[in-house]
Amino acid sequence: MRYLFAACLILWQCVACTAQAGAWLREKGTGFVSLSFGATQFSETTNALYIEYGLSDKTTVGLDVSTFTNALNVRNGFGNIFLRRAIGPTDQPHKWAYEIGFGGLWGNEMQLPTVKTAISWGRGFKIAERDGWVNMDAAYVYEPTLGEHITKLDATLGLNFGTITTGLLEVTLSSQNSETYGAFEPSVLIRPKESRFSIKVGAQVPFDEQEKAALKLGIWRSF
Repeated sequence: MRYLFAACLILWQCVACTAQAGAWLREKGTGFVSLSFGATQFSETTNALYIEYGLSDKTTVGLDVSTFTNALNVRNGFGNIFLRRAIGPTDQPHKWAYEIGFGGLWGNEMQLPTVKTAISWGRGFKIAERDGWVNMDAAYVYEPTLGEHITKLDATLGLNFGTITTGLLEVTLSSQNSETYGAFEPSVLIRPKESRFSIKVGAQVPFDEQEKAALKLGIWRSF
């Protein structure tokens, strides 16, 4: 069972920030869904589904599910149902939010429950009339059966190049006991005109073992 929990640490390193979430909450009655896929040269694959919906301008609920399949075709996964609330006014330059979630890990015919807490900070900015943003998420996932935990820090920097393309740089760092994994993910988000769909194309490069870099593809839709 401890192997399953350690596998989740690898999973989180492979699945970086899914979308521009964090401190920016959904407006009431609006939603967002994304699907992402990744693959390495060693036949390791990742899949992720992320959904969120605005219950109010200060409350967002959602679902986050990720799976990782290694070269031996062993699959592990993590799922989380969450509630995110704004901290303070939502119309200020600095945006804060906290998150509480419940879910579990699965793999090798085992399942473990998890509780997740997180806090997010974000701020928008302008560079040469181009809009951008920075967001940071700190998360703590606890598994009560084994008493294990994972800490995770994500950082996202985005800059709109125009009405169609946006550049993204995501960095993720995960730690469990003495094991630490990190990666950075440069990507481009393409928004076709008059479409609610966006396409994210990029790569994910681990801090260690760069040979395990993965190609990533994501599909986003707002509703």
